[in-house]
Parts: sequence; structure tokens; C-alpha cells
Amino acid sequence: MSKVLRFVRIHIRVILLYIISIVIICILFPRGGKFPYEFQLGKTWGHDELIAPFDFPILKTKQELDAERDSLLKNFVMYYDEHPEVSEQQKKRFKEILDIKWDEVELIDEKAKVERQVFTLLDLVYSRGIMQTDDATANTSRIAIFRNNIASESDLKDIFTHKAAYEYITTELEKRVNPEELHFLRSLNINNFIHTNLTPNEDKTNREKNDNINKISPYKGAISANRQIIERGELVNEEKFNILRSLRTEFENRVGDSGNYKQIWAGQAIIVVFCFLLVFLYLMYFRPLIFRSVKLTGFLLFIIVLFVSISCIAVRNDYFNLYIMPFVFIPLVICTFYESRIANFMFWVTLLLIGFIAPNGFEFVFINFVAGFISILNIQSIYRRGALFMNISLVILAYCLTYSAIVLMQGDHILHIDWMNYIRFASSGILIFVAFPSIFLFEKIFGFISNITLMELSDTNQPLLRKLSEVAPGTFQHSLQVANLSEEVIRKIGGNPLLVRTGALYHDIGKVNKPDYFTENQSGSHNPHEDLLPEKSAQIIIEHLSIGVEIARKDGIPQHIIDFIRTHHGTSITRYFYNKQQKLNADTIVDRSEFTYPGPNPFSKEMVVLMMCDSIEAASRSLKEISHKTISDLVDGIVNYQIIEEQYIDADITYRDINTAKQIIKNRLMNMYHARIEYPKA
Repeated sequence: MSKVLRFVRIHIRVILLYIISIVIICILFPRGGKFPYEFQLGKTWGHDELIAPFDFPILKTKQELDAERDSLLKNFVMYYDEHPEVSEQQKKRFKEILDIKWDEVELIDEKAKVERQVFTLLDLVYSRGIMQTDDATANTSRIAIFRNNIASESDLKDIFTHKAAYEYITTELEKRVNPEELHFLRSLNINNFIHTNLTPNEDKTNREKNDNINKISPYKGAISANRQIIERGELVNEEKFNILRSLRTEFENRVGDSGNYKQIWAGQAIIVVFCFLLVFLYLMYFRPLIFRSVKLTGFLLFIIVLFVSISCIAVRNDYFNLYIMPFVFIPLVICTFYESRIANFMFWVTLLLIGFIAPNGFEFVFINFVAGFISILNIQSIYRRGALFMNISLVILAYCLTYSAIVLMQGDHILHIDWMNYIRFASSGILIFVAFPSIFLFEKIFGFISNITLMELSDTNQPLLRKLSEVAPGTFQHSLQVANLSEEVIRKIGGNPLLVRTGALYHDIGKVNKPDYFTENQSGSHNPHEDLLPEKSAQIIIEHLSIGVEIARKDGIPQHIIDFIRTHHGTSITRYFYNKQQKLNADTIVDRSEFTYPGPNPFSKEMVVLMMCDSIEAASRSLKEISHKTISDLVDGIVNYQIIEEQYIDADITYRDINTAKQIIKNRLMNMYHARIEYPKA
């Protein structure tokens, strides 16, 4: 018991993160019941014989509901408002113009006749109604017109458009008046007196349309209690599938309505706790460094909670289809800051949690797992130009192919495929494009560093590195060699090659302050240390760490890279000046602390490799004889000395890794210096 309490006390903050995550997801989980049977169209029923436990209605299929809805809309009567004032206004305008123009012609005895004929025709077309041309092409054969607040139906073919009304009036006038009168009326431009007097009543139309759509029954018959639904081994055809789907819907509704929330909540809580317990144990046993870190653990839990919460809210409120969600972003963003195994495991846990609430849970988990696995395979290349686009294109293709395979396996007709899912898969890919820049925010919020940032920092055209190459060219060349050595070693023993390369490029940035005091930058015969006391020389050498840290922070270099500057000498001593001081003061005890680097020691595999390569590369320049033996002795001597000095004790690196690193460095140095292997004499 005391061990448990001690464990909780040490890791209390991490444990609180798990508790908070569990509570959030338990609150957001939908409270509906879960149908106890899994089934798919076109597959055999793998459970025991199923008997209807209660009466339930049979749901219509989506195709049947769509067909009924389309039929209703096709025969739907649209509503229009009549405006009788339009007819009176236009007849009044016609009379005013007729009175003015009539005196200009010699048809005085026929004025009343002409006026009466035109009024009669205008009354006729306005009484039948005139609508806009676009309205007349509506997908319906009848309309309802409100006249004096009373709706009356009319055939659409009896309603005039502007053009039809004008053609009707001119045709009738040709029959009713003589040529001279017709010529006069045409000069008045009858078309100017034809205006729309029917306008759509959209509110009434939409209300009626929605009422009629809502009246469509979702059911077609019913299944009575104790009736056999399906027996073991029977094929789930379309009819059986629809009955099972109807039973599942009714079962989940009844469980939700029964008010048995405590039982449902208890089951959900156990599932959620178990999933987070898997994460807890995985990190504790296999990734202890992450487990002990509140920041590193918090980010992983944040990603899981974020996607599960959004999915829960979407399912509970039916906001959108889950296939739109960019779940592949989970392994992509985790791989950016962690290794692929952790990303894969966290992705699996997230999918399992969502699978309990997603429709067709197994299908959902399988499709997303395949797409996520494809994304992880290409994670190392997404930082190159166009590679992210290619990665997401492959993910979308994986989505589509996997979904198509499942549909074909179910035996459903190809015309019954929900083509909208392909659009959802494409939308998911686009959302990954949109979400990918959020990696920059995660870097700032959680203090991470991504490969994108490392690639930018490792560009030798960066102002700080360019300054190093100009002010201290020898140090710059040394840093490049160390970067190449370190990267090759890390690629072999495991780690982040881009991180160690970037750290190596910046590790000696502090030497820009006094470059002439470092041997790699001394071109003449004069060494400024000859004019200084050993403790002063040691102070200048040691100061390049604190100066480098200060320069890096001022230039906005991330803490991850600054740690390489601080640790690449660990707590070792400036041995040359320490020994020199001992020779000058043979009778006194030299204060070792004045010649010791402040540390800390390297605390990651990458930092250890940098320390190793930095010391070896610098020492190799002073070798008088270049051979396989001298290089091997040099590497073994430096590494063994650093081990004895316990410089690697705080890092997660094994003796196997160290031996592998030594061999790689030896081979690389021999290639660099073209050392010949000594063959045994015959």
C-alpha cells in the first residue's frame, strides 16, 4: 500500500491528467443503448437464432424515402399571391396614353370600341395570371393562387408569362380590330402594359412543403413480438438487413427512453477507463520518460480527448458524418514530435474509443486504421516539397478503396453506394491540409520542436550560421563535420537525425565571440593563449557555452537546440589547461572547478552522440599519424574516458549503442582521412 501511495504522490500531476481526460469523455459519450449484435449486408448471420423481443415497425430504406420525397416534390403545388392592383394600374395607364394619342389619328368614331377590346383582353390575361418566366419553369404542373385570402388551384399551362400574354393579346386584336386600329395599337406598344401580377409566396410554399415531407411515414409495416427474424447461418439480404436495422433503431431508442442511464454510464465509464489504462501502462512500461513528463503526456491525452470529444458531440447532435473528420491528422501530428510506434498506439486507442459510438463501428475503425497506417509510412517525407500533397492523396485513395471493398463485399448494388462518402473522404484530406499549420501552434504551446523547424534551422543560410562561417570558418567546418558524423550515428542506433544535425551545427555558436582563441580558427603561428595564464585561457574556452546560450536565445533558437550547446562538454574539464596549471603549480593543489565545464551532462541519446563526435572530430585533427590503429585508439580512448567520467549517465543510451557509434565514427574518420588498412605480412 505504501508503494502505491508513493507512486501516486510522485506522479500525481500525470495521474490528474488521466482523470480529467476520462471525466471529459465520459460526460460527452452519447447515452443511447448499444445493439448487442453486429451484422452486415451480404454476410451470413453469425449469431444464434434471433427472435423479435417486442413489436417494432420496419423502417423504409433511404432509396424508398428519397423516391417518396421526389414524387411529393414533383407533384407539389406552389403558392402565389395575386396583386389585383396591377391590372387596374395598367388599364389606367393605357387609357391615359390612348386619350393623348387618339386625337393624332383619324379614328375618332372607334375609340370606345378599341378601348373596350384592349380592356377585355387585359382583364382576361390578368385574371388568369402573369408570372415571371423562371417561375413558370418550376417542377410542378399546378399552382395555388391566393385571391382575397382564398387559395384556388390552377394548371400551370393556363398561366401566362410576359411573352405568352403579349402574343395572346396581339393575336386576339388581329381578329377584333381593323388593320388601321391594329397599326395604331402596335404604336402604343401593348407590351408596356403587361406586368407580373403573380408573385411566389415562399413562406406558405415552404411551410406546406415541409409539412408534407414531415408527413411521409418512415415505416412500412411492422414485426410482431416472438416472430423469428433470422436464423444462424442465414444470409443477410436486403430485406433481412432492413428488418435488423429497424430492430437496432427501436432497441437503442427504447434503452435510451427507459431512463436506465446509470447502467449505460457505468459500461461506458469502464470502457473509457480501460482504454486510458492501456495508454497509462504503455507509457509507464515502454516510454517512461514520456510517462514522467506532464507536458509530453498531456499533449498525447489532449489529442485523444480533442478528437473523441468532437466525435461524441457530432454523433449526439447529428452535426456531420464522422468520415469528414481528419482522423489521419492524429498519427501525423504525433509522429512530428514522437516516434511512429507511439503515434500508431495512440491512433489505435482513439479509434477504438470512437468506434463504440460511430455508426458501423467496425467499418469505421478499419477504414481509418488503413488510412492512418498509410500516412505513417510516408511521415518522414512529408516535409519535402509536394510530399504532403502526395501523402494526403494516398490517404484519400486508401479511404476510397477500402470503403469500396467493404461495400462490394457486402454484396450491395454499385448504384446503392453512398457516393457522398467519397466527397467526405476528399473533405477529410482537405481538412488535413488546413490543420497541418496547427503544428506550429503545438510547438509554441507545448514547447515542442518539429522537423519542419529543424529543417529551417539547419539551413546554412540562416543568419546565425552564416555569421559563424564568416567570423569563425574553422569552427563552422568543424560543426559541419560533427553534424555529418552525428547524423550518421543516430540513423544507425535510432533517434532523430535532423535534431542531432541541427544541434551539431549550433553547438559551438558561442565561439563567434572570440574565434581566434580556438585552434581551428588560428591560421598563423601565434596562439593568443600563450600570453594568458592557464585559468584565464580555461575561462575563455568555457565561456563559449554561456555565450552560445545567450546568442541562441537572443536569436530565438528553440530550447531543444540550446540544450545541445549547454551539454556538449557535459561536466568534463579543459584538460590541456588544467594539466598546464598543475605543471606551473606543482607544489599546490589546483582547483579543478575553475577548469570544469558547468554542464549539465547530456540527457538524451542525441546529445551523447554529439558530445562523442565533437570530442573525437576535434582530437582527430591533431593526429600526427593517420592509420587504422591510431584512429581506433583515439576513438576508444575518448569514449572510454567519457564513460569513466560518467558523462553519459543521464542519457537513455546502451553499451550496444555506444559500441555501434564507435565503429561508425572509426569508419567515417578513416574515409575522411583516407587511412590505409594495414594488411598482415605474408
